[in-house]
Amino acid sequence: MFYWRVSVLLLLLTFVAAGCSDSSGHPKTYAVTGSVKLNGKPVDGATVIFKLIEGKESAIGSTDANGEYSLSTFGPSDGAVAGQYAISISKLAAPPAAAKQLVQGQIQSGELGDSYAPPAGKEGAASDGAPKNLLPAKYANDQTSALRATVATSGTNRFDFDLK
Repeated sequence: MFYWRVSVLLLLLTFVAAGCSDSSGHPKTYAVTGSVKLNGKPVDGATVIFKLIEGKESAIGSTDANGEYSLSTFGPSDGAVAGQYAISISKLAAPPAAAKQLVQGQIQSGELGDSYAPPAGKEGAASDGAPKNLLPAKYANDQTSALRATVATSGTNRFDFDLK
């Protein structure tokens, strides 16, 4: 009789655990979408990171020309695990590839002369050579951004951010 009860208990725990994850073994995710604006204008090319406050999963998305994003945790646009999140948003500048190639070609062909030296600062980079964040710095860190969201298991998980 004891073994029968243990078997039923183990079977029940298996069903409960299966309800908390998908067939890949990952926790269940829920669709998360939203928009990012800076002073009311859509931000194209921003990276949005949701970091689970009590857990290890993070979800990431990137904005399109309309400032819209959808999050991915384990696969493309699969959403985020239910829970409370701290959020960071950044948009890093990089020198345009075409301009960089043009200058490289001019250096190699000698068009810029033998004495040409590139400028000390790099376009699209901070003074230490790292890419420059084009959004207010406080939003790049989930601890200083003050942006929070709770992903729910039901309803719509849409989070819009208008940065100042």
